Amino acid sequence: MKKNLLSLSVLAIAVLILTACPYASKVPIDVAGVKIQKELLGKWVKAGDQEKENPEYFVISPIGDVKYNIVKNEYNTYDSAYKQTIYISHISKVDNLSFMNMQQDGKGDYYLYKIDLGSDEFTLFELTDNIDEKFNTSEELKAFVQKNMNLSFFYNKDEERYIKSN
Repeated sequence: MKKNLLSLSVLAIAVLILTACPYASKVPIDVAGVKIQKELLGKWVKAGDQEKENPEYFVISPIGDVKYNIVKNEYNTYDSAYKQTIYISHISKVDNLSFMNMQQDGKGDYYLYKIDLGSDEFTLFELTDNIDEKFNTSEELKAFVQKNMNLSFFYNKDEERYIKSN
């Protein structure tokens, strides 16, 4: 009985981890063309982690005039060290909303997030992984985003807020 309960617990955790991913697309919402926003550059600590000894954080720097180098730093207690994941990103504007198009190591699929930039903070909203449609062009994807971006179920429930750090 304990063995079955342990197996079910491991399966439930795996399902939760695997279902908490943003939508991935072969194409970005738009080509890189929105100028770098200087307010977005710097070190950003995950809200609620500021007092932790080893908080999760991003370091965002520019690549040219329209792209960002984003280094996500997550502390691994097993190794007692930070694990870094590098993303190359650009912002797409759809009406009055901004979206991040993020590629891990600048290759492969684009992970898509709505971003709300405030005064010394930003919030990321993952596009839901429940989107079944696949898009061959950015124009098709942008039209789909524009049609659905104001619907609450277009985003996963977990939003992440980051605070600017010195």
